[in-house]
Amino acid sequence: MNRRGFTMIELLIVISIIAILAAAIIPNFIGFDTEARVAATKSNLDTLRTRITLFRAKEGAYPSTLDDLLTHSYSDAGVQKPYLQKMPPELVSNKKGLNTRRAQRSDDPLTGEGGWVYRTDTADVVINVDQPLDKSWGEYADQRPSQW
Repeated sequence: MNRRGFTMIELLIVISIIAILAAAIIPNFIGFDTEARVAATKSNLDTLRTRITLFRAKEGAYPSTLDDLLTHSYSDAGVQKPYLQKMPPELVSNKKGLNTRRAQRSDDPLTGEGGWVYRTDTADVVINVDQPLDKSWGEYADQRPSQW
């Protein structure tokens, strides 16, 4: 009787090769999530700052709150466009993203609840996270998101 199939040795060799490849590849993906969250948050922060500048250029004054970017529109070559379609999320304090916002003066302390803080006296936006990031954030460890 002639049986066809793999021997135990062949199966062990294939499983060993797969394990070695997995051990080499998996560490490259660990930390990718935090890198992406930081990059997206910094990009969203830049977007908010750019829109505040555009608001100032078009309206002649800074917005009183971040909600003004959602409720006001401007004329772009005769087409009315909102300064923002929706509030972008902050992804450092929450993986799912927070788009909460508050307005306060720059000398008022941050609450650390996450989301965005619009500093009315300086017309700047900061992330409402003032604690340094821990080592799980890789190269961003010890950075304070409120200082980005």
